[in-house]
Order: sequence, then C-alpha cells, then structure tokens
Amino acid sequence: MRKELSRLRDLDRERGLLVHVGALLSWDQDTNMPPKAVGERSQQIAYLEGLAHDKFVVPEIGQLLGALGSTSLQPLGDSSLEPRERAYLRVLRREYDRATKLPSDLVSALARETSLAHAAWIEAREKDDFPAFVPHLERIIELKKAQASCLSGASMAAGATHYDALLDLFEPGSSEASIGQVFAGLRAQLVALLGKITSRPQVDDSFLRRSCSESRQAAMSAWVMGLLSYDLSRGRLDTVAHPFTTTLGVDDVRITTRYIEGYFPSGLFSTIHETGHALYEQGIAPGEEYGRSLLHEAASMAVHESQSRLWENIVGRSGAFWKGNYARLAELAGDSLRGVGLEAFVKSINRVEPSLIRTEADEVTYSLHIILRFELEAELISGRLAAKDLSGAWNAKMKELLGVVPPDDASGCLQDVHWSAGLFGYFPSYALGNIYASQFWAAMKKELPDIDTRIEAGDLASLLLWLRSNIHAQGATLLPGELLQRVTGSSLDPAHFVSYLNQKYSRIYGF
Repeated sequence: MRKELSRLRDLDRERGLLVHVGALLSWDQDTNMPPKAVGERSQQIAYLEGLAHDKFVVPEIGQLLGALGSTSLQPLGDSSLEPRERAYLRVLRREYDRATKLPSDLVSALARETSLAHAAWIEAREKDDFPAFVPHLERIIELKKAQASCLSGASMAAGATHYDALLDLFEPGSSEASIGQVFAGLRAQLVALLGKITSRPQVDDSFLRRSCSESRQAAMSAWVMGLLSYDLSRGRLDTVAHPFTTTLGVDDVRITTRYIEGYFPSGLFSTIHETGHALYEQGIAPGEEYGRSLLHEAASMAVHESQSRLWENIVGRSGAFWKGNYARLAELAGDSLRGVGLEAFVKSINRVEPSLIRTEADEVTYSLHIILRFELEAELISGRLAAKDLSGAWNAKMKELLGVVPPDDASGCLQDVHWSAGLFGYFPSYALGNIYASQFWAAMKKELPDIDTRIEAGDLASLLLWLRSNIHAQGATLLPGELLQRVTGSSLDPAHFVSYLNQKYSRIYGF
C-alpha cells in the first residue's frame, strides 16, 4: 500500500506545481502586469488550469484510490492505514470525485472568463460603470451554474440547491439552509447590539483621517509584520486595489495591502489581516511526506478566515496589544497621531458605525455585510435575481440591513473582487470565520488564562505557538467540524462571537 500512496502523492504534487504556477501568473496580473497584457494572460491562466485539471482526472488516480480501499462512500480507505494516510485519502478522494465531474472545457472557460472579468471589474469600478460589467457577470453566473450542475449531478438530495454545491467548495458540508439558519440568529443578535451602541455617544475617530504618507504606512506594515512573526524569507508584501494572500509554494506565501492617505488604519489592519492568513499558510505542517500535497492546505476557507480575523480584530484591535506597541506606532505615524493618547486610539479603531464598504466595516456590522452578499448570491445562482438588477437589489438590502444606501455602484455592488473571480460561495466564510475565531480564542484562554497579560508584555509568541500546534499544523488533516470539536470541545456556536462583542463594546461604549 505504501507504493500506491507514494505514487498518489507524486501525481498530486505534479498537479500542485501547475496550480502554483497559475497562482504566480494571477499574482503578477494583480501586482505588476501591464494593462494590455490581460488578453493573453487570460489564455495562459486558462491553459494552465486546464492542464492542472487534466492531471487530476487521469484514471490512474482513481485506480490507486480504489486499490487503497478509498471509495466515494468510504473515502478513508483501508482501516489498516495510519490516521494521516487515511485523512489524505479522504481529501484526495473528495477532490478527485469533484474534478472528474467537471469537463476540461468548463474548467478552462471559467479560468478564461474570470481573468477577463477581473480586468473588466477593475475598469468598471474605476469608472463607476456597472452596466459595462454586467455581461461578464452574466457569463460567470452561467458558468458557475454549469459547474454546480456537474458537481451536484443526478444525486442532488431533495431540497438541495446549486448554491449548496458552490458553498461546499469552500466550507465542506455546509449548505444554503444551514448557513442561513446560523446567519438568521446572528443577524438578530447583531442588530440588538448595534441598537445599544447607537444609543450611546459616538466615539471620536476624526484624527484617523489626518494625512499619512504612503511611506509612513509602508513602515507601519513592515513593523507590524515583524511583530506578528511573518517570515519574509518565505514571503513578501505588495500593494493592490483589493488585498489578498496567495500561496505560490510551501516557502512562498505572499501578501498584499493597500494604503489610503486619508485613513491609515485601512492599510495597517489590512496588513495584519493578510499576515494572519500568511501565518496559517506558513505554519501548515502535515508531515514532510505530505508537503505540497492536498493535505498541505487549510481545513476550509472559514478556518482560514478565522486566523486573519483573530489577528486583525481580537488581537490587533485590543487594548492589550496596543498597550505595549502604541508608542512605536505613534512614532511611525508622525503628525497623524500627534497628541492622541492610547485610550482614544483604541476606542477610535473600534468605532461602530454602519458604512458602505465591507473591508472598512467594524466588527459589529461586518457580518451584516456578509449576510447581504450571501443572500444576493444565492438569489443570483437560483435565477431569482438577474445580474442586471443586482445594483438595485444591493442598495435595497443595504438600506434594510445597515440603514445606508450607496451613492454609486463603485461603493456598492462593484466594491468586491469576488464575483469577478467566480468565487460564489466564498463570502459566508468571512462571517463563519468570525465565529470560528471567537470560539478558538475562548478555548485558548482556558489553556492560557494570562494571555492578555502576555500580549501586553509583547509576548505574541505564546499565541502563535498555540495556533500553530492546535490549528495551523493540521492542514487539511481534519474536516473543519472535526478540527473545531478537537480544539474547542464543541460544534460551531455563534454565542462565543456574540459574547465577545458584547463584552468588548460594553466597555468601549459604556452600556
């Protein structure tokens, strides 16, 4: 059996090499590529993704899985295998079954269209021209529905939707109904908390809008990445319109950020957020023999998001973190923070106010932005909402959930990159990540009850070590629900997130 496992890993790594080369081309498209190169680049990416798909659907992989006892109904394989080997078979079987359901021409078409749509989205947002983007969105929706049909097949369970198949790509085992149930309860709790906050005097954050040069913000980013132990010998930082993290290899995990001269916290917390993602990627260690394999990936996108949200918000916006670090930040910020004390700064970066832009939203309202996107993309995939009507539907839901209406589409339905990239089903991971993060944090505090004191003293290593040993190192060995159960002792529970928010904001707003 070891011979079959070794051969499977070799085939898996060949596919992985192509995926990483494709990711490198996408990273270059976002950071360095000249604008006129988009046409040929879309063909290059489509070609590579087609090759990667073809590598993964060869009959030999199915034969090897079968020889090891792994089937669609019993993916773990032969019971005599070691737990990590069986976990690998489960991951490989899941991806193989998914890949063999997708024809190569559909994979290539999606890659080509999303590359073109991404460039069209950038231009449409710059010009506030949603109608120009609509044809691309319509095509992507058509292709994603075709993808969902292939993944669901004739075995679609009663009550299941095509959107379920897309959600499962990012959060295994989730569905429109299960996520909708979680979000319904969370919405009610967040609205109640928001009501308490808005009844109190608002926090002053006007000083955060003082001018701050890009060079100063870049220095802040370099400094905070060092505090969090992002290994720059295995990564780098660049600037883009929409920040992201991408993995180009086991030792090549790159992050991006953006700098807004009139609001420096945007770049600062974007860097912390993406560093949280990168720390997870740099910490995955399922065993040397599984490096560059499918086991060397995150448990799910929600678990991945939990790591960025934990570092950005639970740690990065805490008084404990800034007690020992604020003096250095103020020095780097120069006139931007002159005369501003620690308490005023901590309150300002935790100001709660319904706003237009998801990436700039506070912790309390952020998940409401995600609920809006979850509901809209479910309607787009089902056909209940036409792409051309998205702008009006978006504005109506913004009014309903947040009480604000975008003045234009650039700050409305064109603000996110995800749909141009074909990432339908991805958005819920952000709000689920908030829930995971608070639940992980509660479990960690039981083991490290003095963690706030440690953070105040500048000891972030203790937290990173706990995350590395309990979450990062596992990679995809465990399903997200299994990981959560092992680390916290319970299934997903939004009560931890709601409790964390109420405790934190009752101190800030005095209710």
